Amino acid sequence: MEATVKDKRPYRTGLREEQAQLTRRRILKAAGILFVQRGYSQVTMQEIAREAGVAYQTVFSQFGNKLQLATELCSLEFSHVGETVALLAAGRAAKDPERWLRSLGAFARRLYEPCAEILRFMLESGDPELLAQRKDIDTRRLGHLSPLGPQLEGSGRLRAGMTGTLAVDLVWSMTSPLTYEQLVLDRGWTPDQFEAWLGPALAELILDPPADRAADGGRSAAE
Repeated sequence: MEATVKDKRPYRTGLREEQAQLTRRRILKAAGILFVQRGYSQVTMQEIAREAGVAYQTVFSQFGNKLQLATELCSLEFSHVGETVALLAAGRAAKDPERWLRSLGAFARRLYEPCAEILRFMLESGDPELLAQRKDIDTRRLGHLSPLGPQLEGSGRLRAGMTGTLAVDLVWSMTSPLTYEQLVLDRGWTPDQFEAWLGPALAELILDPPADRAADGGRSAAE
């Protein structure tokens, strides 16, 4: 009899843990919906509990307070960032600045499509900790883009008056979450349209055309 009881305990413990994780995910999903719809300051823990279909005490025991809940929600929404940044590093390793610039549309789309609404929520929350997290995202993004400057300067392709530092600043600005939010969330662009526009736009803005393309253009004009 004792052996039978011992055999059941790990199963029951595992089931309880699985149920707790499902409840936690349900609470996070409910919080995400409400935060995006109404804003951080307008949502209470009681409303999150009601949206998730759980008791207020359950939300409190899982997260402690609304800020902790929002912080974990944001972390969950950014779980894809490491993989996306790895693609940026692969483009940098190719040593082809134009190819890297043209790939930035795909990079920004993959970075923001899963989490643009949460990023906007962070900006509009007014909470210092969430705002600091959002600023940190921009700071780290600039760090990943900075190596592009020397590569561009070494390519001899920069447009007149353009420097590597200026080029990086332009890339950092145009690949910002604000750009994605304004065009996709506000103006109704599709993520496909955003991706197709951004990379070529950056290459056109920053680089002179290759010599063979410039020569073809010159012959066409003469003809």
